[in-house]
Amino acid sequence: MNRAQRRNIARSRNPRDIAALGEHYQRSGQARKAEEAYRDAIARDPQCFEAINNLGQILQERGRIAEATEHFVRARTLRPSDVRIVVNLARAIMAQQRFREAAVMFRQAVELDPRFGDAQLGLALALSDMGQHAEAEPHYLQAIQIDPLNWTARIYFGLALAAQGKIAEAYAQADVLVRAETAPGFPHKAFGILLARINCPDGARACFETHLLHHPGDEDEIVMLLATVGGELPERASDRQVARIYSARAEQWDNGAGSAAGYQGHRLVANALAELGGENAASVIDLGCGTGLVGGLLRASAGRLIGVDLSEPMLAQARQKNIYDELHCAELLDYLDRHRASCEVITSAATLIHFGDLDAIFAASTRCLKPGGRFVFTLFPNDENPEGVSVGALDGLGQGGCFRHGDGYVTRTAAGNGLSVELMRRATHEYANGAPMDGLVVSLRRDG
Repeated sequence: MNRAQRRNIARSRNPRDIAALGEHYQRSGQARKAEEAYRDAIARDPQCFEAINNLGQILQERGRIAEATEHFVRARTLRPSDVRIVVNLARAIMAQQRFREAAVMFRQAVELDPRFGDAQLGLALALSDMGQHAEAEPHYLQAIQIDPLNWTARIYFGLALAAQGKIAEAYAQADVLVRAETAPGFPHKAFGILLARINCPDGARACFETHLLHHPGDEDEIVMLLATVGGELPERASDRQVARIYSARAEQWDNGAGSAAGYQGHRLVANALAELGGENAASVIDLGCGTGLVGGLLRASAGRLIGVDLSEPMLAQARQKNIYDELHCAELLDYLDRHRASCEVITSAATLIHFGDLDAIFAASTRCLKPGGRFVFTLFPNDENPEGVSVGALDGLGQGGCFRHGDGYVTRTAAGNGLSVELMRRATHEYANGAPMDGLVVSLRRDG
């Protein structure tokens, strides 16, 4: 589409022509212009299917999942039997971690067209996300049969096999994939994760390094992944990586905390504080406050409640709840160092997991706490080395820039910074693929 054609379409009052212009912008990577064109087309014709569906795709790519879902629902009312729309809606639902609902929707797509590979793969992925790997297997196989060059389907099939202990079968998938590594667009990062899971560290390293060559902007994540296969252990996940992870999850974050089988970190922190008699503190700083899950549990009892987070989209969700007296978008260490001896309690759920070396954060917390103050937080335990730190295993943790800490390491590092352990115990922190995952809930008391 040349410039003159775009000009003519821009002057047109025909919604379909304007939607076609949006498609041009979308294909050329101009998401903002594509969104504007689609909204213009919908304003002229509220039933312009192409614009509604494509706008949903743009919104999902930009992390506006709830809004995208609304558009896919609208598109489906216009074409209820269009398998592409059902798949788009299912993907949006799955992006909100509503895996059971997504699986139902993907099944509907499979029933509409069993030969639509995206429907088969989507159903397989939703089932795997619920820990139902055996049930997912036939759908991975269907997706591969439909398209033998669907490398993503083969990789996740291999991961599902590995999760069941079927290592020989996972190796067989890896063997096919090794021969395809030079194919255009091959997903080296995902393949590296599979190789790491089946104990092929050299191959995993090569894949991660190849991915980095093609995607230099992913360096922060790749550094963490390399650490899982023998690479140097970083001191912490980068602020950029952490902000990116949580900003992308802001809209759907609370969905994983709404049930007994979801995220539990905020409850562990609040319950530990209540058990120790610290819930009525006059001043509380909630580090990595996110959408306000901890704050919501403390609001009724705490005096002044301050939330700090790196992610502005997460803070936007927290602001809507009107929980905190103050909210700050700031790096945690910097904020603590600027507010010395300012609070009685510091809380932090699922935030210190992004710090490998806890020395700096413990030192800053000591300076920020008043004498006798508490620091209550959660970590992931390091069973392999209770005296050390490692990157989280590739069950999702390593991909999220997370670390595991030994209880001995925590105790020793706390003592070196004038903090005494008054509580440390294991509890279910969250669920991964339907299975409970242990965390450490810790309370440190400032000496003096």
